[in-house]
Amino acid sequence: MEHLYEIRKDLHRIPELAFRERKTTEYILAKLREMEGLKIHTFPFTGLLAEYTQGEGDYLLFRADMDGLPLEEKTECDFRSEHPGFMHACGHDIHVTTLIGLIEYVISKGLKRNILFLFQPAEEGLGGAERVLSTGILDRFNIREAYALHVDPAYPSNTIASREGVLMGIPQEFDVIFRGKSAHAAHPQEGRDALAAACSFSSLLYQSIGKLLSPIESSLCHIGKIGGGNARNIIAENCSVEGTLRALSRENMNKIKEQTVEVANIAAALYGAEPEVKFLNTCDPVVNSENLFEKLQKTIVPGIRLERCEPSLGGEDFGFFTTRYEGLLFWVGGNTPGIDLHSPYFLPDEKAIDTGLKTFIALLESDY
Repeated sequence: MEHLYEIRKDLHRIPELAFRERKTTEYILAKLREMEGLKIHTFPFTGLLAEYTQGEGDYLLFRADMDGLPLEEKTECDFRSEHPGFMHACGHDIHVTTLIGLIEYVISKGLKRNILFLFQPAEEGLGGAERVLSTGILDRFNIREAYALHVDPAYPSNTIASREGVLMGIPQEFDVIFRGKSAHAAHPQEGRDALAAACSFSSLLYQSIGKLLSPIESSLCHIGKIGGGNARNIIAENCSVEGTLRALSRENMNKIKEQTVEVANIAAALYGAEPEVKFLNTCDPVVNSENLFEKLQKTIVPGIRLERCEPSLGGEDFGFFTTRYEGLLFWVGGNTPGIDLHSPYFLPDEKAIDTGLKTFIALLESDY
């Protein structure tokens, strides 16, 4: 495992943003070219697909995401990011390393299986999974099952967690721009206050989303940024609101989106402003196959503990794969309690590679 730990460190040093993972792609490609029996497919963008074909029949797909985040790393490790302003704060360096380890195992054992290994770019909100699927390259293969893993800081490194059905929900990012009319604060009747409309929208949206669905149906809205105004005594002409919506089903997400538009119109009308609602990036929910979760339960490796977890409102574009194929995603313990994903202090335990790799191998060999 030591050489895999070194690969993880190499990857951790070179985090790159979505569709800019050029060094990462080159590094992976160099590692794969050292191995025999692979056919490498590239894309018109970053990332790559490694094909291991041993005859006629269907394929198993194993996927790892590879992009970093726009954060300045604050860990004290000796393999900190060498790219200022960027870091692997979501564990994708662990994911890529685990997949490289799986390829090494498959080739060393000469397994007579047809397998695809996907190194996917742009999981962090820019639609990498959709772009890969849109190329049509996966349509050339009869894919029977699709697998992925993701580190989770809350679990010990010898633990995996998953469930059948919905594992992760639908994230829907949105922007709302309110356009009003500037005026002096002493003469409010001459203006149309876009900032007041934005504040009213934010308050009303939080209240109304909470009443829109049954309390037992998980959903949420969060507004993370409001920007507008030029001076303390001037009515703001424009104001923007940036937020995210979350739900576990497409039906509920559609209801929440409709409510967002309606609330924006109501808030704008209160102050005579004009609203523009933009829905941005989203993805399908990750829905785990019951059959594959049962397989996971039956193939737990000694020393690894499986927990059945609750659904999460976090998003993961592996959902596009579980929509198309019978699929399974599971959490792997990162062993950083109190330090969450997307934190500049996030540094998952390298032993997560062992746990993830052993679980991938067990799934791969369960019906071999």
